[in-house]
Formats: sequence, C-alpha cells, structure tokens
Amino acid sequence: MAPEKLALPPSAAIQGSVFLRHLLATFSILILLSSNLPVHGQETDTVGNLSPSEDFSTSSGDDTFPLNVDAQNDETLNIFPSVKDQSRGEVPEFGYNNGLIFASPNVGSIPTNQFPFSMKVNGWMQLRHAAFDSEGPNRSRNTLSLERIRLGFDGHAYTPDLRYTLVLDANSDSAAEVSFLDAYFSYDFGCSMFDLKPGTLGFRAGKWKSPFSRSREESARRFQFTERSVANLFFDMGRSTGVSIFGEGDVYNMPARFEIAITNGINSGRDATISSEDLDRNVAWSGRASVDPLGPFTPGESDLSWSPESILRLGAGVAGTILDREGNVEFARPRVVSSGERLSDLLPGTVDSYDFLMFTIDTHWKVRGFSFIAEYHWRTLYNFTDNSIPTLADTGLVLQTGYFVIPEKLELLARWSKITGDSGTLGNEFQTTNEIGTGFAWFIRNQDVKFTVDLSWIDGVPVNSPRLSLLPGDEGLLLRSQLQFGF
Repeated sequence: MAPEKLALPPSAAIQGSVFLRHLLATFSILILLSSNLPVHGQETDTVGNLSPSEDFSTSSGDDTFPLNVDAQNDETLNIFPSVKDQSRGEVPEFGYNNGLIFASPNVGSIPTNQFPFSMKVNGWMQLRHAAFDSEGPNRSRNTLSLERIRLGFDGHAYTPDLRYTLVLDANSDSAAEVSFLDAYFSYDFGCSMFDLKPGTLGFRAGKWKSPFSRSREESARRFQFTERSVANLFFDMGRSTGVSIFGEGDVYNMPARFEIAITNGINSGRDATISSEDLDRNVAWSGRASVDPLGPFTPGESDLSWSPESILRLGAGVAGTILDREGNVEFARPRVVSSGERLSDLLPGTVDSYDFLMFTIDTHWKVRGFSFIAEYHWRTLYNFTDNSIPTLADTGLVLQTGYFVIPEKLELLARWSKITGDSGTLGNEFQTTNEIGTGFAWFIRNQDVKFTVDLSWIDGVPVNSPRLSLLPGDEGLLLRSQLQFGF
C-alpha cells in the first residue's frame, strides 16, 4: 500500500478517515477470526530456561518434541503405533501430491533425548497495518507490512548435550533477501563432563541475541504490544556473533539463570551483509542474570496461564565496548535523544573513539491474569579521544501492564516509556522523549494465533528501527493492528 498523508486536524487527530477505516478493518478481522478458528486450552509451555531463539521454543525444557508418544515406546525406534491399529489422521503421514506433504496429529511429546539426532521445525509471521498521523518533521504514513517471516530449525546432534539452532528471517520493510537471523550451537558440558543437572553449565557459539535486556531475551512471539517500546530498542545490544557461557540452577531455592558473552559489537548481527571491514578491532562484552524469588516463572509478557499465586522475576544486565571510527558501521550505530540522529554525525572529526557502557535492571510480576513490567536503563558514553566532548548520559524507564478481562482470551494493555539524556546536545542540555500507549490482544489460539491492536502517542523517536513502524524524530499518533500466526 502506498504511503498516505493523513489529513487530520491537530485537534481531532484520531477521528480521521484512515483511523476509522483502520478500526473498521480491525474489528472485522477480529470477528471473522474468532468465529472461524477453534479455541484451545491454555499454553502448554512450562517453566524453563528459554534459549535465545525461543521464537520457536515450545518445549518444556526436557528435550521433547510436541508430538505424542506412549511412555512404553521410550526405548524403541518404533515411535508410533502401527497404522493398521489406528485410523487415518491419528498417525503422522508423508507423501507427494503436487508437492511433498508432511502431516501429523498434535498429540503430546517424543522423548528426543532417547535418540542421538533430532530436529524440530517451526515458523511464524506477522501481518501488520500501521497508520501514523505526524505532528513532527516526518510525513504521515499508512502501510501494510509483513514482519518476522521466520522459519526455524533446532534440535541436537550426536548427543542431547550438543544442540543447534538455525533461524531464517525475512520481512517487507527492506529490500534484503532471506537471511540467517540466528545460527549457533551450544554444548552442555556441565552435564556431559561433570554429571551436573542438564542446563547447569553450557557453552554457546555463533550468532544470537546478546544477553542484556529483558525485552531482547523475550521472544517477539510473546509480546503484549505489537512491538517493543522505543526505550527498549534505544537501550539494546541486539544480535551479534560471538561466544558465551550460560547456566541455570537454584540460588537459596530460587530458580536463577545467567549468561556472559563476548561478541563482535553492538547489534553487529543486525545487517545480513555486514563484513569485517565494517567493524572495529574491539570486542563487546555483555551479561545478564535473573532470579525467580517466588518460584518458577512462566514464559511470555502476559499472564496467559492465569497464575493462581504471585510469581516474580528480577533481572539485570550490563554491556560495554569501545567504539572506533575504523569500524564505520558499528561507529554509526548509537543514536541520540531526542532527534534520533547518529551520534557519529554530531561528533567532530577529531573524535576517533569513545567508550560505551550500558546497564539495565527489571522486574516482571504476574498473578491471576495481571502482569506488570518495570525497567530502568542507563547508557553512558565517555573517554572521547580529543577530550572535547564531556561524558554523555541517557536514562530510560519502561512501565507496562496487562490484564485479562476474559481469562486466556482478551487482554487490555497499557505502557509508558521515557528516555531522558544529553547525548543529542553533546552535553549542553537534557532532552526527553515519551511513548504512551494502550491497546488489547485477542488470543485466538494462545500465542500461536493472536490479534493485537495498540495506539501510541509519540513525541520523539531516538532510534531507527523499521519494526516500530516509525522513523527517527517522529512525533504524533501511531495506530497498529497485527495478526500473528505460528506453528
């Protein structure tokens, strides 16, 4: 759809024709979907330390596939009963009919740790409509887009302790072809070499989400809103290629997990075509740890499983590197408050490098359909080479909540994110951006099929991310609706 200027008077921005058409389309789709798709029970996900590519993780942490197998078959390769003992539709089938066809019932789990090799295939995509009524320097827009068209392969090879993940990604926001979003392997050497409990101590290598923030750790498949907040993307390490040590266990009877990584740099895995010439010689480091003081925590931002008692997760992350002008792409990554300009465009040519440090702390609480997220972020840029620039500091706050007015079906949402800092004026004065949003999510089939609508007021965007449906410096109203489908 070609971008369309929203001719909305400032005093009645939300009443324009584009927004009305958007709302009518939204409710039409919602009614159509809810009347034609069967409603199933709540999520089958259970507590576990989810991998960095949990966009495709539906297991309960026990190395099983979402297919049914009788416990009596655990020690045999004859996984499924004889076809003659069951009617068609009750056993997996494979064949050809103008294309290869794989078909299977969804009836439980296969104990894959009984086998030396395994593979699970998952996929998902998001169809999004975004209407932006601009009150700032950029024009208004009205677009349809495909976000996160992803196909993932994960499993283990030779032994359940050696796991792999490959994720293909595409979208309609850019001209880039399909690329590897994640590609890594992990080895549970704690279990293999020291007979520790599985997951206690492991090694990871490849390209994946750098351990740092709660929102990046969370799968986009399980967001409450259509997208992360502006503050979440401003204070973000993104994806990168590197190595890490990770693990989980109990600390004073409280489930806890950690990961420490050394990578190429800040969000250096964002571009599919980035090369060594685009990066400087300095590695980045990052780490994240979290603990569940009230017992095991459920996945996702929403309390979809309707926790009968309070559950709580406390987390923190830290990351740092040295940015050098010799790595032109990485040097241009950081942006400033509130214009969203590249810091590298504001710095004098005499600045060849500077230090980059970020810190985050967060809490996530759920009980009886209610969820609350609070995050604080901090970024400091210092040690500029020519000493002409003082230390620059930016801080961020995210408050987000949701409540199921219809258990496991309809959730109402609210969010506020704020960024304050002096990076945009090179230390001369502080500037602030705000994002205030509300919306709802309709869970048609848990997180696999859901429909989300959110409306946000924006007064500055200090990031450049097509995922937001926003541009750097945007000010105005953003209305998004999104249909998500996955398997």
